[in-house]
Amino acid sequence: MKAFRWLIALLLVTAFAVSACAPMPAAPAAPAAPAAEAPATAEPAQEGGVYTNVDPSGQTVVWWHQHSGRREEGLKALIAEFNETNEFGITIDAQNQGGYDEIRNKVNSSIAAGELPAALLVGYQNDQSFYQLNDTLVDLNLLLYDPKWGMSEEEIADFYPAFLEQSVNPLFDNQRLGWPPNRSMEVIYYNQTWLEELGFSGPPTTPAEFKEMACAAAAANGDGTGGYILRDDASAVASWTFAFGGHVLTEDGTGYVYNSPATVEAMKFLKDLYDSGCAYFFTEGFPNPQFAARKAIFTQGSTSGIPFYAADIAKVAEEQGRAPDEWGVAAIPHTTPEPVQNIYGGDVMIAKTTPEQEVAAWIFIKWFTSPEIQARWVEISGYFPTRASTAQYFSEAVLANKPFQQGVALLPYSAYEPQLISYQAVRDAATRAFNEIMQGADIQATLDNLTAFANEQEATMMAEMGR
Repeated sequence: MKAFRWLIALLLVTAFAVSACAPMPAAPAAPAAPAAEAPATAEPAQEGGVYTNVDPSGQTVVWWHQHSGRREEGLKALIAEFNETNEFGITIDAQNQGGYDEIRNKVNSSIAAGELPAALLVGYQNDQSFYQLNDTLVDLNLLLYDPKWGMSEEEIADFYPAFLEQSVNPLFDNQRLGWPPNRSMEVIYYNQTWLEELGFSGPPTTPAEFKEMACAAAAANGDGTGGYILRDDASAVASWTFAFGGHVLTEDGTGYVYNSPATVEAMKFLKDLYDSGCAYFFTEGFPNPQFAARKAIFTQGSTSGIPFYAADIAKVAEEQGRAPDEWGVAAIPHTTPEPVQNIYGGDVMIAKTTPEQEVAAWIFIKWFTSPEIQARWVEISGYFPTRASTAQYFSEAVLANKPFQQGVALLPYSAYEPQLISYQAVRDAATRAFNEIMQGADIQATLDNLTAFANEQEATMMAEMGR
């Protein structure tokens, strides 16, 4: 039966998989409390734990990851340091397996064949739901709160609460199925120099300010460009829903609600921006070259794109023989008192192998997400840290990166997307719905249909899995 379920899982993944326009995230949360507060999922350590008497000495842990190029080279150096210095003689064998899709397919194929995947895996939160249908992953709460191997209350409180909550899965008795090594964030990129030339002092915080500034830039260009480049993927839909005070999931996190007043109002706002000539679609690759060339005063995307924006802005300035425009990143314009920022990123997961391997993998995770090591990984990867105290160890280069620091300041205000197994198929449907709305379809009816489709997909896939 187990192999049969995994065969079904593999077929469903193939049938419903889509290529996401942004990194695949995971379930919405309210604006996070300051990092100094412990997350609601924290539990007191038990007198004794399942792993307390386990000896991880001498274990070799295979890690399937997606990092390549400069990131992989930097990762290799960090892992070599861990392998040489950890007191247990643990060896991490890090193996690049391609992208997230390739890792997902390899894990599913391994399980369907009755084989164990690597002891340490990388993937998104909806991947965790697939894997746990056959009890493949370790519930990290058992390690996090273990009296010997766990973390202290102070260490747990140092992580941004929403990041820890993101991998607590409501479909599987709130098991913690992953751990956050890094994150990216959905932000608005803005041209400060151009804003000042148009008479504005800085980036917008509200939708009304955003429209005023985007329309001023569009009027200045007068050719259909200049304002805001629309994003039509599911991460954009979720981001604007969060900014308008809503969620794309039900309160219990087990169903979709794309037709709430928040999403309706967000889509009305974007449709009006589009109809007013203050926003436009650009589909020929990433928007940073358009932004650098002053074809848009605002764009939207992941903070992982910051280095690419910097390179394009410098290139245009050099070509035009002038100083580069000053630019930055800001929160999605919001109707809420505080920003509500869409964060995403893959987790590290521990597969069920042996207790010794599982503890060894956890020891590495704790080391890799310690503040000093995270600060080095930030510089290597360009990702955001997941612990507040990591900022104390930032290099001068990271501290001098103004857009990156603007993003760091927004980390306490994090929300996140669904971890449901149907989310890949739903992402594609959300993109279609967005485009239909921009083409003039009735907003409420379109979002009602999207909600019904999304919940039908989730029910169908869960039923196929015997859940």
